[in-house]
This record gives sequence, structure tokens and C-alpha cells, in this order.
Amino acid sequence: MLVGVAATLLASCAGPANSFPATGHALAAGGPPSVGILGVPDAKIGDVWRFAFPLLTNNSKATVWITSVRVDDVPSGAQVEGYPVYSMKDTNGYILDSEEGDKNVSGSRDMTKMPNYAGKPIVIRSHQDSGDYYAMVKVKVVGRIKKHLSGCRVNYTQGSTKYTQKVHCEYALDMK
Repeated sequence: MLVGVAATLLASCAGPANSFPATGHALAAGGPPSVGILGVPDAKIGDVWRFAFPLLTNNSKATVWITSVRVDDVPSGAQVEGYPVYSMKDTNGYILDSEEGDKNVSGSRDMTKMPNYAGKPIVIRSHQDSGDYYAMVKVKVVGRIKKHLSGCRVNYTQGSTKYTQKVHCEYALDMK
């Protein structure tokens, strides 16, 4: 299952070129975000949405420490406001998407009231998943959006080596 912290790859790559992470292959993505498109057909300027990252499993022989997540391709008109991490125990399951302020939809969760666990590395042992935790991207619509957000990046450490791995995700904030 997916987890992460709020720091971005840019912060971890501010040093010399040899400090850039290696390309990783330890993680397998699962769940609806890893195979399809999450999103809405009628986004409006001012909307704030959260979309779930794929759930992650460590398929390697060594423990992984997830240090950050991010979306690589963010079109103009979309502004990423953070990468919160939630517990399925708190949210009563794996929430795929949530609109901020949406209190009229049956079964919706007010994610602004849920504890945010971003800020600590999440440990995923060999051949296990992240357990109870999953990350989301929080996006505000600030202008006309003409293409989807895509490319979930997960940054992690195994031993003393830093890795970055891209997994499939695509989020639609389509506008009429």
C-alpha cells in the first residue's frame, strides 16, 4: 500500500549531480490509480481535490524507506498544494478521491479533518506492502486545465542508496 511524506524530490536533489537518486525497481503499484484514471468531468476554478496514489508493495529482498512522493507532470491551471498521507483506519478505507468542502455527497470524507501522517519515512519490509497508509496529491484548480496530471514518483532509500521510481497514475480535472 502506498505511503509517503510531504518533501519533494527537488529538496533531496539540491546537491551535486552525483547526489541524484538511482532509478529504482523495488516497488510494485496496485489499486485503481495504477491502471486507470481518477478524476472529475466538471472541475471548476477554485476547486480543491485530493487523489490517491497507487498502493505500493516492496517486491525486493531489502527493506524500503519511502521518503517522498510527487506527481511529475502537472499542467498549467493545476497547482499542487501538498502530498498528505492518511491511515485507512482513520479514513475508513482507501479513499480514491475527495473534494474539499464536499459535505453533501453520501459517504464522502472530510479529509481536512483526518490526521496527516506525512513527514516521517514509511518502512516497507521485503515482500510486504505499506500496511495501513496511503498518500494523496492535493490539487487546486487555479486556471483552465487542458491535460491530465500524471506520473507518480516515489522516492525511497534501501540501505544507504537513494532511489526514485515512477509508477503509473493519471488524474483528470476536466473542465466543460
